Amino acid sequence: MTALPQAIPENWCLTPLAPDLSLDCDAPPPCLDAETELRIEAIWQSARLRHPDLYNGRVFCLSSMSETQLSGFWCEYRWVLARMKSEPPDILQGLRPLAVTALLLCRDGVVLGRRSRESLYLPGYWQGVPAGSVESRDGGEAIDLRAQLLEELAEEVGLASAVETEGPLLACEHARTGIVDLGFLIRSALDFASVEKAWAETANREYDRLTCIAYRDLPDFSDAVLPTTRALLDRITP
Repeated sequence: MTALPQAIPENWCLTPLAPDLSLDCDAPPPCLDAETELRIEAIWQSARLRHPDLYNGRVFCLSSMSETQLSGFWCEYRWVLARMKSEPPDILQGLRPLAVTALLLCRDGVVLGRRSRESLYLPGYWQGVPAGSVESRDGGEAIDLRAQLLEELAEEVGLASAVETEGPLLACEHARTGIVDLGFLIRSALDFASVEKAWAETANREYDRLTCIAYRDLPDFSDAVLPTTRALLDRITP
């Protein structure tokens, strides 16, 4: 049985985003001092004992954010993990990793996924699908948020085409980790049975369960839901 998730702080910061949002890539910050690097590496190696498939790729972090413009830089995923896992939480406090997430709207309602209890971050919570860090998968500098979102959709839900996207509509910053979610909508003509079948047959196990909430029932859905997802639900609920 999945353990009940712990309470989420209420002070997550929500920012509406303009349709003409721009995204700029800046130079990375200076190298870290030796003590900080040693602490980051210790956290990284400890995490790899539990999750040996972890990969230290390049992820995008914000240096500034407004309704019309995002600016940031590429850094190692080890930095992001250390920001998430350090105790006390004092490493890389200014780091703001960028992520994409969405509400998947199918013929029967809104699809939500419950984060696996093996997840590195916030296991047991329901969230819109898909979700994932903005990564440089090919080593390039360019950022295509829609392409990132669709890659996550294929990996986590098993859907790779025949969808429409809208957004990002908003940004939601995690109080504890500094992660900034960009929230999209994804529309599919499939029914939930077809979505669930694709997930069961081809997706990874980021989620241990999918559910579909009928639009009329959205105001009454009271399970533990991540704030970014709740904010997106509020955008589509009359």
